[in-house]
Amino acid sequence: MLSSLLVVSAPALASDRWEEAGSGAVAILPVPVKATAITGGSLVCAEQRWTLRLRSEDRDASPGLVQAKLTVDEESFPVMAERRPGLVSVSIDREMIEGLKSGAGLAISLGSEQQAPAATFALRNSRKVLEAITPRCSQVDMSAFEQVSLSETDPAVERARPLLAAETKLFREATTATPKLAATHLDRGEGREMLFATLCGSSWYYGRSGCSLFGYVRPTPADEWREAYNSEGMALYIDPKASNGGWPDLVTLERNGGVEAIRWTWNGARYELRDPLVAGDDLTSTGALTP
Repeated sequence: MLSSLLVVSAPALASDRWEEAGSGAVAILPVPVKATAITGGSLVCAEQRWTLRLRSEDRDASPGLVQAKLTVDEESFPVMAERRPGLVSVSIDREMIEGLKSGAGLAISLGSEQQAPAATFALRNSRKVLEAITPRCSQVDMSAFEQVSLSETDPAVERARPLLAAETKLFREATTATPKLAATHLDRGEGREMLFATLCGSSWYYGRSGCSLFGYVRPTPADEWREAYNSEGMALYIDPKASNGGWPDLVTLERNGGVEAIRWTWNGARYELRDPLVAGDDLTSTGALTP
């Protein structure tokens, strides 16, 4: 509702350059040029998702999705736009955001029929505004899940150290440095135990996060630990309402601006990635992820 109000009130604030709204992660676009049926708009971020909201003079538009095209300078992006009476909404991904920061002009067109909504916006001051409002964007709502917190001082570190000795050696040989080890231990009842650990130290070695996340399980205290999960460093959660064979579903989210939460399910031997579309549907249905 707030974002819609900001779109409606934009004409009073719009100029020839991008501007910050009075609050929230909202950028007000400049007055459009070469416009057909579009009179202004804003770029809004909520739960790490960016949405371009454009005011339209078409008050009789039938609600629904239509094909559209965004062009930043000479690079075009085919997109789907949600069209409603007086409003057009387009999801903007990270690649497009980076383009908006460095480009000179943004053009949008909906469909191919004559007099279809279209407009061009200058990108003057866009980098400054986007970098100012990005930290204000709310995080993805993960309140339906239990967060798994790892620490370098947790006693579980000493349990994880021998399990990650070979990986630590490989890291040292490749980087001449020692990775930081953090861990935690979870008692799942009836003898089942889980151990999670991260090694952090280099984005060159471990990818953008600079960390790798490992998960180990043992059905009883008499069993040996065995690796059941491995990925790049992620924020880790457990779904308390979903499990298989007593082992809970895991949910991961990329740190620092992750948008898509991913579900991992126990397959009898280890955790496997669920189909992203299925996982996304499941997460949305819990109320944890709201577009």
